[in-house]
Amino acid sequence: MDRRQFHLHLHLLLAGLVPGMARAGTSPSHDGYPDRPIRIVVPYPAGGVVDVVLRAVCDPLSSALPQRIVVDNRPGADGRIGIDAVARAPADGYTLLAASPILTTAEHLMPDSRLRSRDFVGICGIASAPTVFVVHDTVPARTLKEFVALAALRPGEFNAANPGTGSSIHLAQELFFERTGIRLTNVSYKGQPPALLDLGSGLLQFALISQNLVLPLIQSGKVRALAVNAAARTRSLPEVPTIAQAGYPDILVQSWYGIGAPAKTPVPVVEWLSQQFQRALATPEVRARLAATDAEILALDAARFTELIAVETRRWGALIHKRGIRL
Repeated sequence: MDRRQFHLHLHLLLAGLVPGMARAGTSPSHDGYPDRPIRIVVPYPAGGVVDVVLRAVCDPLSSALPQRIVVDNRPGADGRIGIDAVARAPADGYTLLAASPILTTAEHLMPDSRLRSRDFVGICGIASAPTVFVVHDTVPARTLKEFVALAALRPGEFNAANPGTGSSIHLAQELFFERTGIRLTNVSYKGQPPALLDLGSGLLQFALISQNLVLPLIQSGKVRALAVNAAARTRSLPEVPTIAQAGYPDILVQSWYGIGAPAKTPVPVVEWLSQQFQRALATPEVRARLAATDAEILALDAARFTELIAVETRRWGALIHKRGIRL
């Protein structure tokens, strides 16, 4: 699948939203499922973006289902511990995964690991967290194309933040560099918060960073937003063009979050769970909770989310191999 085909495919996936559904309820499930609590493993610490997005949906949904949902934070090894725990669990619908892009990259970044995206099936794509291409105010570029032209004339002169090798933001940034041919000096950080400090002070000149984190710096005028890496303009930055509107439609990257399950989970269980999550995502309460996290609702059903995982796995595999990225 080439870049244009991928972009079209992703657009069609994201177009398959499910607005206007009724509030989640206790519709009949598969052979009495669930008859005990459902555990969702979050492979990251409590309070992180994946955890917060998941709880925004699961807390209200739990009270509407026949059995409660238990969120189990299992951090460690860049998400591998939690993902592996779900892969080894019985495929009965009682152990689910809070899925994020690491599910599609782990097998390429760590080829010696046992993790494979094909060992999972998607249940529901919940939301995406927009990221923003920004420059420090001292950089004389007003658009993303102006920055690319400037960086091409001054290779290696600008510092770029890498919040974690193999993270979705790092890979999206590498994709941007690959497509444009520019070369920046990569500065590694343990997460986005320390990178924000250097970005605000001017030690970093360029970053691709989560919108909700960088918004205060944009509003203060310390950094300038050039484009949002999202399929549509965002609520918080409606005046900032999307990456496609900025002239680079083939580098759209969604930092998405959703629910997955072991691949052999019975289809009726997968479909029932998918319906419950989509119904919850249509409720005003859940939409308000997600809006408070600055997330954009996806509401992809099981088939669309499974396909997105497969497409992303192929896409990142090609980039990681070409750029020689390893953990």
